[in-house]
Amino acid sequence: MSQKGLFNVVSMCLGLGILPAWSVAQEQVAQEEEAQEAASADTIRAGNTVRPPASLDDLTEEPGPLRSTLEFLQFDRTLRWLEDQRDDMSHNVSVVGSNFDGWLAGDDEEISRQNESYVRLRFNQRIGRHDAYFSNARIGGRLDLPRASERWKLIFESETAEQNSLRDQRLSNINTSSFTGGFSYQTAERNGWRFNHDIGVSGDLPLDVFYRFRTRYGVSLSDNWTFGLSNRVFYYHHDGWGQDTRLSLLNRINDQWSFRVDSEVNYEHQDRLTEFGQSVAWQQRLGERETMSYELGLLGQNRPESGVDSYYAQMIYRKAIYEDWLVLEVVPQLLFENRYNWEPDPRVQLNFEVYFFEFGQQETD
Repeated sequence: MSQKGLFNVVSMCLGLGILPAWSVAQEQVAQEEEAQEAASADTIRAGNTVRPPASLDDLTEEPGPLRSTLEFLQFDRTLRWLEDQRDDMSHNVSVVGSNFDGWLAGDDEEISRQNESYVRLRFNQRIGRHDAYFSNARIGGRLDLPRASERWKLIFESETAEQNSLRDQRLSNINTSSFTGGFSYQTAERNGWRFNHDIGVSGDLPLDVFYRFRTRYGVSLSDNWTFGLSNRVFYYHHDGWGQDTRLSLLNRINDQWSFRVDSEVNYEHQDRLTEFGQSVAWQQRLGERETMSYELGLLGQNRPESGVDSYYAQMIYRKAIYEDWLVLEVVPQLLFENRYNWEPDPRVQLNFEVYFFEFGQQETD
């Protein structure tokens, strides 16, 4: 599909109001789902937005093959076209969020702060030795409802963590997805504790009603060490209930480096399946909106036999490659799994994320 066609499809979906709903959360001390959401929030909320390059000289200081190629491809014009499309889409997202908020609140009174609705498109590609090639696209976002309620959010997502195995969550595996929408209610933080209630439906037929209760806790143990707890209990009408618990220890070594240890257990009652994972990771800040993570871990489960069935090593490079709304993620991985007789399985994932939002930009434009 062409670039213009993709934006038209999403714009049509927003215009018709057929995008249901989804939510985001806390930095580095919560579940990997929470870590991803925190990274997303950091990307969205980053201040001092860098404007697009005024000329090709801003992209390549020294003349050479790269500059000649960009001139030939008219790269700056392409970026400006993409930015115009993205800005139009971002405005539509903000308008939809504001109008829906006003409809729920029953008034059109202006509020002091900007509406913080956003949409995220994520494009995934994966190449591996055993899994060959796979790709998909996912959409998620949140409609902010400040007039209706400061604590209620309209959420939508094309994939939820509890619908994937612990292995897929840890390795960021690309899966076929089903659409999920509903409402999320977050209580005020008290003594480091935060609680979320989510209720909605899964888009698979027949529709599957779900409820999810999330608990998150974070506390500083010292100047450098932080302890985090994330617990999620969920119930799907057709798939039954389950629970996921993660404990984290984070050490901020300095401004560039941090060290993290995670232990996680996931239980699905319908299959009587218990999964567990253990990992250590070093995260390096390379620059503004640019990080690299180095992770080692193991995974196991109780069926068909109880024990460790996977070892893995992965690097996660993440960078906002254009302003604060176009993000690149490259994930080289090396797996050793029991199902493949412990043979090395090299894989590479390439992910692109596009964010559509307006909040935090008016001050920097």
